[in-house]
Amino acid sequence: MKYHNTLLLIILLVFTYFSQKSNLNAQSLYDLNIEVDEDTINVKYNIVGERPNDVYKVDLEISDNNGQKFAIIPHSTDGDIGYGVKSGLSKKIKWQPLADSVQLIGEDFIFKISARLLGASDSIELVRIPSGSFIMGNNFPEGRPDENYPHKVSLDAFEIGIYEITNIQFTNFLRRYGSDEVTSGEFVGQPLIFEHEHGLKNYSSKTEKISGWAPQKGYEYHPVVNVTWYGANEFCKFYGFRLPTEAEWEYAARELGDTIRFGNGKNLADPSDINFNGNIDFMTKYSVAGENRQYATRIASFTPNKLELFDMSGNVWEWCQDWYMSNYYFNSKVENPTGPWFGDHKSIRGGSWYNQPIDIRVTDRSFMPPHLGSGDVGFRVVRQLVK
Repeated sequence: MKYHNTLLLIILLVFTYFSQKSNLNAQSLYDLNIEVDEDTINVKYNIVGERPNDVYKVDLEISDNNGQKFAIIPHSTDGDIGYGVKSGLSKKIKWQPLADSVQLIGEDFIFKISARLLGASDSIELVRIPSGSFIMGNNFPEGRPDENYPHKVSLDAFEIGIYEITNIQFTNFLRRYGSDEVTSGEFVGQPLIFEHEHGLKNYSSKTEKISGWAPQKGYEYHPVVNVTWYGANEFCKFYGFRLPTEAEWEYAARELGDTIRFGNGKNLADPSDINFNGNIDFMTKYSVAGENRQYATRIASFTPNKLELFDMSGNVWEWCQDWYMSNYYFNSKVENPTGPWFGDHKSIRGGSWYNQPIDIRVTDRSFMPPHLGSGDVGFRVVRQLVK
């Protein structure tokens, strides 16, 4: 590989590019450095956000025609790249070009790093979940009666939100929607959301500086909480989404139906990996003791599962589309089940910061009246794919 003749030019062009493109969404990418170590390209950079706990999706692209088109997308990478990169210094990316059948020979190569702040944009991040079948329900010794009836389920392909909808995203919705109650249809007049110290606050009559609903300071990119099922459902309808069914939620949380306990792909719950109640009094054979944070953390603060889905266990419960019925598994249809036709409560999944290890398992089921909210209940979106 003839890197050495072109490396000086690559670095020079990269710094020229970033001197013009360094600020994105109140963040700064700087001190980009590229080094060669045999067959590996080492990329180093700093990224500093408006807040110390900001989290990004970082992309690396390469042009082989002096920046006219960045058509080379590295895949054989490791380090601070992709979803979940946190604000900070001395970030590193390792790339093996030969593993991607790329040879950097010539003098026209430019490397470009870009970063997108997660949870701020109206363009909600989704991942495609392919169609498939799995055995829904608990497959471990522990569990509750409403989950202990494993049964086959087949699902069409869909897309699901990579993280939970944030306070700032729900604020933007409320401002466009123009009401904090459902404005039309069968649920007209139902509340969308209630105030919360870690969520949204209604400033309409409390200050002249802010008008209407806005996130509590410092919680802009935390999951929206105290949102009702009606609020979650109306948000989804407004943007062309819907809430996940219980079956879709579990299929995604279990990494396409794998037999795992928790939504990060692991069978042991560790408070350093999941936001739940790590009090030693609640420790089980499938958990370890640790921090009890007592509030929802910023979205994408922990390692995702292999589908790149964050916080499928813990942080906040997530509203599902289904009405809840404790014995529904005995009557569930196989193809794309959507729950009972009616009920008094809607299903919620995933557990939260408040819950013990048994409650954050991917097969655990719970429920809440659709007109109520809670400081540990939020949601993520689903988009059906056209067949």
